[in-house]
Amino acid sequence: MNSLKVVIVRILMAEKHRFSKQCVYTLRKRDNLEFIYRSSGTGTFRENKNWKIGYSLFMDAKERQEKMPILFSAAEESSGLIYYALLESITINKEHGIYRTTYSFSHLTPLSDTKPRSSLVLLSTGKPLSNNYIRPYAVCRTPDWLKEIEQSGLPPIEKVRKAGTERFHKDGTNLNCSLVEFWQWSASDLVSNALRGILAEYIVAHALDLADAVRFEWDAYDLLLPNGIKIEVKSAAYIQSWYQKGYSKISFAIRKTSEWNEETNRQSRAMKRHADIYVFCLLKHTIQETIDPLDVTQWEYYVLPTSVLDDKMGDQKQISLQAVKKLDPLQVPYEDLSSCIGHLAVEIDLNRNRGSK
Repeated sequence: MNSLKVVIVRILMAEKHRFSKQCVYTLRKRDNLEFIYRSSGTGTFRENKNWKIGYSLFMDAKERQEKMPILFSAAEESSGLIYYALLESITINKEHGIYRTTYSFSHLTPLSDTKPRSSLVLLSTGKPLSNNYIRPYAVCRTPDWLKEIEQSGLPPIEKVRKAGTERFHKDGTNLNCSLVEFWQWSASDLVSNALRGILAEYIVAHALDLADAVRFEWDAYDLLLPNGIKIEVKSAAYIQSWYQKGYSKISFAIRKTSEWNEETNRQSRAMKRHADIYVFCLLKHTIQETIDPLDVTQWEYYVLPTSVLDDKMGDQKQISLQAVKKLDPLQVPYEDLSSCIGHLAVEIDLNRNRGSK
């Protein structure tokens, strides 16, 4: 991209996200924010508090066609500012004598460099917000550093779910091929190693009702539950799409990895298993003529907490099917995947919360 195009992109970004002079600061659980970020970047929360001033300023900003930012810190820990978003609506209701505010936002974005709460200035006093500020609501001045973040560099491209009917085109004229035809051309070999792994990930995502978003290609884990529990999906099969003298020996990759952040294009130095739960998916069918990866009954599913892998397997990079079974995983049919993973996720989340107290 040449320099003129970069300038044009930045101008368009600045116009699209022209900030109001005021912003809202609030608290939310980090895991809830991460789930919304990975899903669509759009969310709605409710507070048992009257955002009277915030509402008034939001409506003023809307009349001026400005966007009012909202900045989040983590509710369960002493953190600085970790996410920001754009407020889309604020409604205030009074129920049983208690004021409740419901607010919706879009474009939830993690801050690559955590900012201290004191980098915000309270609108009412003109003084910095305390780094120990624990109230769940404050109206502040929109910081200059947020404007600079929005107007510098090129952010990650927004991931939009495609319908498949989109057409290839040339100079505004549609060609006689569509996106679904590209998918048919590129992704019809479901038995192939690379595509089978993505398919297994989709099967688990669908079972967990997480398949309506868009897959993140380079995340350090595959799926994220609403409570912040992370899931890694691994697949293996006896039958491959190429010539074989015999069935493949079954093993799954469990190597520790570093984490890459698409917001900063930086790689972390810490090597670990980033997920909380592993789901090992084995395409168990052994008859080449009738193998069908779309048949969820041709798969076996083994669910295991990552803590068991860390404890028993250490830095090992591969694990055989026999070794997986020795770790006493939860082996379940497809229809029980959701409840099995859900119960295990609740248990992990409870243990995590106990450990943080």
